[in-house]
Amino acid sequence: MTKSPLFLLTLSTLIFAACTSSHVPMVAKSPMYKLGQTDGCTTATGAYTKNSENFRNNVDYQEGWFAGRKNCNPINDAK
Repeated sequence: MTKSPLFLLTLSTLIFAACTSSHVPMVAKSPMYKLGQTDGCTTATGAYTKNSENFRNNVDYQEGWFAGRKNCNPINDAK
């Protein structure tokens, strides 16, 4: 029984693809994201902190704020 070259190529590709790393490098976060993350974390731990203007007008700040609030929530840590 002969195997077609296309079949062997496909099989080889799948085998080698399974051996590669799926780690995606972290993308550097902007200063506004980091500020939002700090404010969101502070909020999650009990002291509501949010720059309303940045939250409304800056997507990086907003995403950082939500990430900080989620990651620093003491309820999440208890799980």
